[in-house]
Amino acid sequence: MRTRRLGYTLLSALVLLVAGCGGGSSADPDAVAWTGNVCSALGGFTLAVARQPQVDRSDPAAAVRGVGEYLASTSGALQESVAALDRVGPSPVDGGDEYVTRLRDALVRIRESFEAARAQLAVVDPANPELLATALPAAMAPLQELRTMPSPTEGLGANDALRTASEQAPSCQVLGTVGRAPE
Repeated sequence: MRTRRLGYTLLSALVLLVAGCGGGSSADPDAVAWTGNVCSALGGFTLAVARQPQVDRSDPAAAVRGVGEYLASTSGALQESVAALDRVGPSPVDGGDEYVTRLRDALVRIRESFEAARAQLAVVDPANPELLATALPAAMAPLQELRTMPSPTEGLGANDALRTASEQAPSCQVLGTVGRAPE
């Protein structure tokens, strides 16, 4: 299903944003703790995106309801992640605050897309198969727009302190394993 693939794409982008790549030296303990808090802020959202919407293709009303519930839970998890990012405090690493701002802005845009899709879905009449055939894809269109969103990972690789801290923060390691779910 495209929604699941899109979810994994988003999840992978966020995991890359947080975890970075490569090995490194020992990081400042304050940087590791702060970066760990950033990763923890994303935990609920990554789990929500990794879940597949419950779609009963034999029951259009249940299918619409299942996708709607998925959008609602993911949107809620996004809001929780944004609120948690607001609480991480100032970065002990140069560039960390800018990184969190980019990440937060990306999550807000993603949440807005999920909410737009949810609003479109709310007016879909599952009793009308012809309308359903056009309305459901139209309701999902805002999620497709996420594919053209600029990557919030730009510039993270250039920040050695953030990359090293994320490699050593346990919550970042856990976050990295969530994105490895099969398609």
